[in-house]
Amino acid sequence: MVESKIESLLISTEINTEIFKDIRKIRYDVFVVEQTCPEEEEWDEYDEKSKHLLLKINGDSVGCARWRKIYYPDYEGNMDCDVIKMERFAVLKQFRGKNYGKELVKKVIQEIYQKTNIDQNTDYPLFMINAQQYVEKFYQSLGFETDKNIPIFYEAGIPHVRMIISKDTIKNLYFSN
Repeated sequence: MVESKIESLLISTEINTEIFKDIRKIRYDVFVVEQTCPEEEEWDEYDEKSKHLLLKINGDSVGCARWRKIYYPDYEGNMDCDVIKMERFAVLKQFRGKNYGKELVKKVIQEIYQKTNIDQNTDYPLFMINAQQYVEKFYQSLGFETDKNIPIFYEAGIPHVRMIISKDTIKNLYFSN
């Protein structure tokens, strides 16, 4: 069996790069074409403020995601809590079912965890994602919990659930030996 070469390319907020063209194509193909989300809702002011990751397998661009810091009101009674919001996870259709989505989530979490020095930084007690409801169990298998305080909501006409993962869970699942 040939082992796949997995590469993740981090780009910061530079959205006018060749790498970001691959990210735009993946997001367009998955969200606009496949899921029929309105194109004007796919591209927003957060693209320039977010950090982006492109997942490549054997040289092929297969998936992407972005993340940013947001204010999360009323988390455990803490009214001044910033969290990391992960968004726009997408894997091209022809690469699904090969654990690349899991690899993408893992790479993003590891990148954020290491770059924010979160182990010593108490500013970010959790990461969150607004996940499409049909992939809720996928994220649960990666350590996320559904926030039962937030009812199902719709983005671009698709039902979503708010999911969170604490930094302690991240450390135990993704960084323990």
